[in-house]
Amino acid sequence: MNTTRFSAVALALALGASLLAPLPSQLVSAARASSDNGRAPASSTQLSITHQGRSRHYRLHVPDSLPARAPLVVAMHGFGSSAQRLQSYSGIDAVADREGFIVAYPQGTQDDQGRTFFNVGYQFHSASDVDDVAFVIAVVNHVRQHMDAGFGIALSSVFATGMSNGGDMSFYLACKASKHFDAIAPVTGTMMTSWQHDCTPEKPIPVLAVNGTEDAVTLPEGDPTNRDGWGAYLSTEDVIQHWVNHYRLDDVQQESLPNPSFLDGSRVERVRYTASDSDMVVEFLRVVGGGHAWPGAPMAWWRPRAWLAWGFPNQDIDAAEEIWRFFEQYK
Repeated sequence: MNTTRFSAVALALALGASLLAPLPSQLVSAARASSDNGRAPASSTQLSITHQGRSRHYRLHVPDSLPARAPLVVAMHGFGSSAQRLQSYSGIDAVADREGFIVAYPQGTQDDQGRTFFNVGYQFHSASDVDDVAFVIAVVNHVRQHMDAGFGIALSSVFATGMSNGGDMSFYLACKASKHFDAIAPVTGTMMTSWQHDCTPEKPIPVLAVNGTEDAVTLPEGDPTNRDGWGAYLSTEDVIQHWVNHYRLDDVQQESLPNPSFLDGSRVERVRYTASDSDMVVEFLRVVGGGHAWPGAPMAWWRPRAWLAWGFPNQDIDAAEEIWRFFEQYK
């Protein structure tokens, strides 16, 4: 892999104002700009809470029709991105409207370079005192109170997903706050070595991971020696094996999914890990040939510099649909 995680993000930040701005919201990256012409419906609200003495924000999407007990999906944006951008390109709101669940999009804070982030322990954030685990839990509790007081709706279950840094955050929540969540589904995420070793979930939590084999940002081979400066992190396969080994899953089923969209340059394999004496599941959607992108986001052929940097989003699956298919089992 000749493009490192740091240099790929830095490239997007450098190009964002000139070559790629404004990027269409369909293209997915941790640090891209986006237009307002994505897939999210307009029915959303920005809410604020005070956490650690800071004013923090999140976007809340509430479908027009919900049962008395409804699931909540917490969706977290990538490094340098925003809650609004993830809401725009991910397509989660459309699935929520059809299936009847609530979506909260927490907004990260800014580091000393002005880049938005969730604090998962990157080396260059070592001086940060931001506790985003506690913040996300506070968002969940705020949504619970808001839905009960304003709509008379209780939360039946809580799930976490996210893109890139938001995917890392999903894994981090599973390690540090599993009792608050019922399943996670990170997209292009990884686990930092600094906290992987002491990852001790309080309760078993099912995992769906989505990663591309040609991701130039979250490197599939990981970065065990921290050559890129983010901090050492696991390879994609080691992340999967961490959870498989933790739950002692010994049955593996693998299938190649239909590949109707050959123009995206990628295909998807589903690997499902289970055990005969457990109902725990770890599932891996391996996007063969896929880059640092949210599968199912529309392809923007007219922005060649963007897709050369990040890769085309796979069009054989829709990440939002796959995430809900997985979460729905545990609602």
